[in-house]
Amino acid sequence: MTTFSFTPVRASHRSRREEGGEGHERAQERKDEPHVSVMTDEVLAALEVKKGEVVVDGTAGAGGHSEALAHAAKIKLISLDADPDAVAAVQKRLGKKGAVINANFGDLLAVAEKTGITFIDKALFDLGWNRGQLTAGRGFSFMYDEPLSMSYGPKARSGFTAAEMLNTFTEKALADIFFGYGEERYARRIAKVIVERREEKPLATTLELVELIKDSVPAAYRRGRLHPATRSFQGLRIAVNDELGALEQGIEAAWKLLAPGGRIAVITFHSIEDRAVKRLFAKFAKGGGGEKGRLLYKKPLVASAAEIKRNPPSRSAKLRAIEKICPQE
Repeated sequence: MTTFSFTPVRASHRSRREEGGEGHERAQERKDEPHVSVMTDEVLAALEVKKGEVVVDGTAGAGGHSEALAHAAKIKLISLDADPDAVAAVQKRLGKKGAVINANFGDLLAVAEKTGITFIDKALFDLGWNRGQLTAGRGFSFMYDEPLSMSYGPKARSGFTAAEMLNTFTEKALADIFFGYGEERYARRIAKVIVERREEKPLATTLELVELIKDSVPAAYRRGRLHPATRSFQGLRIAVNDELGALEQGIEAAWKLLAPGGRIAVITFHSIEDRAVKRLFAKFAKGGGGEKGRLLYKKPLVASAAEIKRNPPSRSAKLRAIEKICPQE
């Protein structure tokens, strides 16, 4: 019997306008459109990068934020991404203005040690989708028939692909993933049907999973504004990539490396991530990370109405930022 250790998050059934909600579904519909980084102006204002600073973009994605940071000032830019395809594309986009490393931001301390970085001045984590991932053939999209991998990199950070989880995890473990990471209200029903059906035939593709989910939920839910597979796919993706564990490790590492007066900015797209960031920043503000921090905003910033109109997925974005207080302060 396969076991899987993680900390489920209690669902709050918040607005569907989260990464796993309407914004993500629209991204699915516009699969071939180029990715647009969100809240770039707000990121630049929060970080206030200055000449000569060491800046980390923990989520290079399509390179939009990395490029904006490189253009803002002459800095030493280090961008990370778990997807080797993204690394190649962003390095081409940046040229000599930054170094792009194939690594998960959860491994930031190891990257710093390997590259000889002893401190950083600024760090950015944009936890949203790189739309190019929807065309990567790894099973992120519930609208196309693809293998059930859902791993950002060549290997799943959790040690399990989505198919392996679906075909070997217990009914309870699957329900915990769908409910805890996807806030799926019908998690138990979906897990039960998956376990029953996999005895007949192991799940291999996204559309097979979509059909099982549709068979598991009430008809009214299938006809709802939100695609019935959205939350289950979100839960699986978070579990496969150990996203919450990597998030905590990455932000803790950035805080440890951060020089006095340095800043960290994080953009989240659903309530589970935002709560995790809020908790970490609150700890730092109280000196729980070794040195005390100052929250730059009492409440997270959100995208402007103009940006939301121009780039609808930005409607879910929330930006939090913190500064490490200098000793004399």
